[in-house]
Amino acid sequence: MQALTDKFGVEPFSLTLMFLIPLGILFIVLVVLFLKLGKKNLLVFNNEDGRVEISRSAIQEIIQRTCEQFVEVGRARGDISKKKGQIIIKVRLKLRVKTRLQDISNELQNQITRAIRDDLGIENLGEVHVIVEGFLAEPKPKA
Repeated sequence: MQALTDKFGVEPFSLTLMFLIPLGILFIVLVVLFLKLGKKNLLVFNNEDGRVEISRSAIQEIIQRTCEQFVEVGRARGDISKKKGQIIIKVRLKLRVKTRLQDISNELQNQITRAIRDDLGIENLGEVHVIVEGFLAEPKPKA
């Protein structure tokens, strides 16, 4: 049994538990904080009656509906963050083949900006980034 103890007189299993338990607790705390921060509503503006906020899922829904208007877009997902008081949007999408990337990206950026800034009145909208994650094949013609 003496061979199984380390130089401090502690068994390796106990030593492992002494490190794993605090690391596990730290990991759980970090995950909970990350999930809470990710669901936080975005402050749009303050007025004399209180605050006006919008949920990230509401903005994602607007992005999704805007992208659905384009036949060139197969799938789209919006990621929203806030940096220096500005709402930053990353639109991740899959395009159909034979799509001119510059044309569709410019039009998507304009439409999303219009939908959020003009229709909702959100003035602190920053950049809208378009990230193409892939292309969808066109359906095979039926013989």
